[in-house]
Amino acid sequence: MNATRERPELRFLISGDVTAHERAAAERAVGAALAEAHGDVTSVQVTLSVVADPALPRPALARAVVEIDGRLVRAQAAAARLDEAIALLRSRLAVRTTNLRVG
Repeated sequence: MNATRERPELRFLISGDVTAHERAAAERAVGAALAEAHGDVTSVQVTLSVVADPALPRPALARAVVEIDGRLVRAQAAAARLDEAIALLRSRLAVRTTNLRVG
């Protein structure tokens, strides 16, 4: 993302036991993933969800939907803990925005 452009405000959808610290971590992760994106990022929606079911192997979900130059880029990750899902989301979103540049 060009440093002279303002980044749009992230919209969050939260479900389950998600802390303010985890929300802030997701905001930093998505911002870092989009830092090198070429094009105009016009909207960013992040979903963080934790299902309180100990039987689930990956109850934490982090998802982002980003609009860049009118194209939607989606990435998501599920993990045992939300911090793991956020870290995976960051790398997946960075790969998808890199592929968008090339394509």
